[in-house]
Amino acid sequence: MRLAFVNYEFPPDGGGAGYASLALAREFVALGHQIDFVTRGTREAPHTETIDGICVHRVHAHRRSVHESGMLGALLFVARAAPHLRALARRHHYDAYVYYFGLPTGLLSLVPGPHRGRPYLVSLRGSDVPGFEPSLHWLHRLLRPISHRVWHRAHRVVANSEALRTLALTSFPEIPVAVIPNGAAPTPPRTQTRAENGVRVLTVARLIARKGLDTLIAALARTPREVSLDIAGEGPARDALMRLAAERGVADRVRFRGFVDHAGLASLYAHADVFVLASIAESCSMALLEAMSAGLPVIASRTGGTVELVDHGANGLLFTPKDVGELADALTTLADNAPLRQRFSDRNRMLVRERHSWRAIALQYETLLAEALSPERASAHRKIRSVA
Repeated sequence: MRLAFVNYEFPPDGGGAGYASLALAREFVALGHQIDFVTRGTREAPHTETIDGICVHRVHAHRRSVHESGMLGALLFVARAAPHLRALARRHHYDAYVYYFGLPTGLLSLVPGPHRGRPYLVSLRGSDVPGFEPSLHWLHRLLRPISHRVWHRAHRVVANSEALRTLALTSFPEIPVAVIPNGAAPTPPRTQTRAENGVRVLTVARLIARKGLDTLIAALARTPREVSLDIAGEGPARDALMRLAAERGVADRVRFRGFVDHAGLASLYAHADVFVLASIAESCSMALLEAMSAGLPVIASRTGGTVELVDHGANGLLFTPKDVGELADALTTLADNAPLRQRFSDRNRMLVRERHSWRAIALQYETLLAEALSPERASAHRKIRSVA
């Protein structure tokens, strides 16, 4: 198949969706497909380049920061990507399209051009689903007719967790939604931290209210002094979080790492002892899966798709979102129990290897795309892959 992937986020810009779409595109190339990837770029980035066999096409659009596009940036991407996508569609006659995010990226599926005659998938990520992000309620209400049209016209709408699928169906119950989670790449065994270095806790998140980092810092203040925290990520809440750390007396135990690229994150995962995801809302966290792949024991808030990845007491600990006491207890439990950390670590590496390899995720997407082209092709595809 010749496919067009479209996502307004692309590494290093954006959050986990950018890395997820790139990882999926790599697997499609490895499976023998041709992939063109339309995304946002800076003036400094090449207009077109090949990355791991993927032909990446960039259009310039404003972005507030590495982690945040903003309304203007999202709209500019759609406006500038539309003529580029039309031109590519005329030139390459793609079999199908994969749009990451129903909004804003999915809007391109409605733009007149040769691509409108071909099947497409919409991959929902969280903030593009009504009800996921309270601050976007007004926008989803305003754009509801457009979202319905984007979803309704798609061959299949895909959510990255059962929780996100359930939320999506509350808005459009008549539209079928499949579930294909995120994946994670295998990583080398973790470097074991020496006891005298204390217990290093890691979180990777945009510094925004939804990520619950204020709860994590407050909980840290209730743990033994040998427990420290690394926060990898940037965002508008940075100054407020730094003040909170000072007010709680843990400024010397919290390291704000800022934006960290993938190579830097691999090093942080390798030297951490515990990973925490304190989000108030989450669909299928890439950071959580990457931490699990790296063999980190995890603590996560009991919300959204997180409970589909973490089985309390089996591969990590769960706590109630915003509950400082519960999180502090979980941190103390793992800090004091090295054998439990190791048991969770072994279990997490196995879970990612067995259920969340990018090859397994790509095969699920490939089946949906083959089905979109013809039932006969989908049947033949299943037979070929089962033999392989």
